[in-house]
Amino acid sequence: MTKGNLNDLIRKEANKEVESQPSPSPKRSKETNATLQAKINDLTAELEKTKKNGQTLQEKVISLEEELKENLELSVRLQQLQQQTEQLESVLSEKTTLVAKLSSQLSQSQTELTEKKQLIEKLSSQLSQSQTELTEKKQLIEKLSSQLSKTEIELTEKKQLIEKLSSQLSKTETELTDKKQLIEKLYNQIKTLENSPTATPEPSAITKPVPKKPSLYNFEMATLARYIAPNPTPTELTDSDIGWFD
Repeated sequence: MTKGNLNDLIRKEANKEVESQPSPSPKRSKETNATLQAKINDLTAELEKTKKNGQTLQEKVISLEEELKENLELSVRLQQLQQQTEQLESVLSEKTTLVAKLSSQLSQSQTELTEKKQLIEKLSSQLSQSQTELTEKKQLIEKLSSQLSKTEIELTEKKQLIEKLSSQLSKTETELTDKKQLIEKLYNQIKTLENSPTATPEPSAITKPVPKKPSLYNFEMATLARYIAPNPTPTELTDSDIGWFD
């Protein structure tokens, strides 16, 4: 809704209330204005507090989203290490096959025995080193797998917390909207009381109200019904009258 539409809506509602409300008494108009202004001040303070709470919840959601991103990056690193380990296992398998082939050729040629022994020793050394690396990588994979399992649990908990905080944030925004509407309503009542026409109530027209279930609306209507404004009833409110909301 644009600001112009909001002003039109406020003006229409204010005009409806001005046309439908009885004339209030000038003696109590200042007291009513002060009461409504106090309500507005209280609701405004509560509105600011609600805004701060909403901002705090939003900051917590952002922090949890950043942690979620870091956990996802850790998962990608684990996948990369698993791929590297698979490559090392493939290289180890090839080297093991080569050692077996050289051992078979050893029985065919005594002349090449020394050279092939040296080659076998070299490959055995590489194999031992690769096995050591493989063992270390396996241990690292087990460690990272354990961390990943723990991280997934924490991730689930943090997702649930994000959903809870998002729900609280939505509820806070709803309360904020309700309080804003109540402030607008109270402001319109103040403007209505200030611009209501003057009229002398007839004693015969005053009747004892039938007891009803207490409510904010009944309290406001019963209060406003006891007053008579000093000015003629305006047909509509200008933008300057409701400029407080701009």
